[in-house]
Amino acid sequence: MLDKEYIVTLHKKEDLEQFYNEMELANFTLVNKRSISRNTHYMMTAEQAEQLKQDSRVLGVQLAENIKFIRKDVVNYEPWVASGNFWKNAPAGTAYDPFWYQWGHLHCAGNQVQRRKGSWGDPTATEVVNDVVEMFNNGKHVDVVIVDDPISFDSGEWYSPQTNQTRFVPYQWFNDLNAIVNGGNSMPTGAITYGQNASTTQYHGNHVAGTAAGGFYGWAREANIYNLAVTDPWPSGQIIPPLLIFDYIRAFHEAKPINPETGFKNPTITNHSYSGVIPINTPSETLQLSDVISVVYRGVLYNASNPGPSGWSPAGLEADFGVRFGLDRYPEWDLTIKADVEDAIEEGIVVVGSAGNNNLLVASPGDQDWDNEINLGQGSIKYNRGAWPNTPDSGSISVGALQDHADFKRSTYSNFGPGVDVFAPGDDILSAYGNTGFNDTKYGQGSANFFAPTSGTSMAAPQVAGIIACQATGKERYSHQDAVAYIQKTSLQGDMTFDVAGGGLDDNSCRQGSPNAYVRLENSKPTSGYISPQIRDRSSVVVYPRTSTFFRPSPGPIPPVSQTYSFSVGNSGASHYTFTGSDKFNTFTNDNDPTINCNAGDVLVFNVLASGHPFFVKTSATTGTGNQVSTGTISGQGTVNGTVTWNTTGVTPGTYYYICQFHGGMVGQIIIS
Repeated sequence: MLDKEYIVTLHKKEDLEQFYNEMELANFTLVNKRSISRNTHYMMTAEQAEQLKQDSRVLGVQLAENIKFIRKDVVNYEPWVASGNFWKNAPAGTAYDPFWYQWGHLHCAGNQVQRRKGSWGDPTATEVVNDVVEMFNNGKHVDVVIVDDPISFDSGEWYSPQTNQTRFVPYQWFNDLNAIVNGGNSMPTGAITYGQNASTTQYHGNHVAGTAAGGFYGWAREANIYNLAVTDPWPSGQIIPPLLIFDYIRAFHEAKPINPETGFKNPTITNHSYSGVIPINTPSETLQLSDVISVVYRGVLYNASNPGPSGWSPAGLEADFGVRFGLDRYPEWDLTIKADVEDAIEEGIVVVGSAGNNNLLVASPGDQDWDNEINLGQGSIKYNRGAWPNTPDSGSISVGALQDHADFKRSTYSNFGPGVDVFAPGDDILSAYGNTGFNDTKYGQGSANFFAPTSGTSMAAPQVAGIIACQATGKERYSHQDAVAYIQKTSLQGDMTFDVAGGGLDDNSCRQGSPNAYVRLENSKPTSGYISPQIRDRSSVVVYPRTSTFFRPSPGPIPPVSQTYSFSVGNSGASHYTFTGSDKFNTFTNDNDPTINCNAGDVLVFNVLASGHPFFVKTSATTGTGNQVSTGTISGQGTVNGTVTWNTTGVTPGTYYYICQFHGGMVGQIIIS
């Protein structure tokens, strides 16, 4: 049996040296010893690879040649204002105007009135609206890395509105980082040449960068912009191979200098609008019914002799199992890149990526759909795990696309399911473009400038990356966990429209466990009023907004004063509890099943009027009367017309739940900090 190049991934980096020595003594040929990765490349037979998998230190062994990817098309308080026309596609057909803002600005930074639910976008006649919206920050002193196509260095979008200087950094990834990456023979070398707009046909990287950090189309318009080309080579010919993408990102994050203006390193926000794929190697080059030998769905084997309820046909397999036909590629889960993403996140890098454009369910690890499989005879596809690098088990923030529909549906192409973290505007997004776009006349810089609309989860992910860069502005430490917490806390819950055609896997608007949540740009600290709950000395009360200062607190934090938060709790049928009142961060007005936030020691008062829906506070989201909280002091559990009061003094910080005794959909989180 012939030797081939395999990648061995260990559970722990601490085991690497001993493992290297043992592999050398066993005469395995070392191909690539990546000095800052848990992945090591060796030549071996398939039989040897299977034997190595039994080693308790080994997380996985796989062929290197199988890894391919494709891009996916289809304190500091410095607010800035977008004022003018916002474009959202609708039936009316007019010429594109370079002075139109992309609709994501108004949708994500505006209020519910400004989002114009039901009256702006498909299928209404309203295409352009005139409005004003404020963005609470601008990404200054944040490094945004666009991992994508090559980006033109001279676009007018990259110029700072404050300084009129370009924010694009023509970084020399290989000359500066190869000594750290030490990736073996597969490492690119030499000086990188970045292209000009006038001669650049690639548009994807420019469009993504414009949405995340452009001066007009983007969010973080004062952030530093870096480009790591992985889907097409730079004009000088180099391209990052898939298995070194996160090695270079981690080396960049490690090697960056202290920012002399702030006294600490800039946060690193990365956007990944591409995905690993498995090409469909059939005569028709797209998946056909004749290619499918069997489907394993939720642990049961189905085939032509044992079909599902809807029959062994393309429509039947789609309705029963969510298999999509006519695709030439399916998303690929990859263990080695999963490990690379985990390591990047562990080292403080924020990783945001697109959920994919296959209209496939993306499961959560370990749930009933995680091991669903299509058997094609020559191989099988785990078709509900998403695609690297944005698989749900890697920890990256996976972003689905919001359609330009007036009812806020998910885009029909967008992947969905519990493995998607949040949705963001992805249809018909205006942004910077390559030289095949429309001439953009609003800039005074750049040799030539272009813009155009395009659609995809590729366009949704940079909305989130840009918003996170705004939130990271001025932070001395900003991690991926901070970004996840921000998305969970500020995203608008319950406002999307799902399941308009029944909600089955053949419904292109189905939810199937997706979060009913889209991203918002919201200042996590108030910009008006007074600071009072946390301050004992009333003479030190401060009025917002505060100045742009980097502040390190003195030792010995002031303990928080206990607060009481009261809510009126009703019900919307047997579907939701409705809340009116305020918690630590938010104000609710008949909101469906909102997340309640407070500090340990605060008192939560739930005034319940929900006949037939006994209200319980629990340690897990289960119906019945079990798992009630037993810490702190609580009274009134199970009432349908009365008050549940929970004094959280002595309660361990964490996530708890309120839930109806009988209806599992009437449930929400209580997060105690």
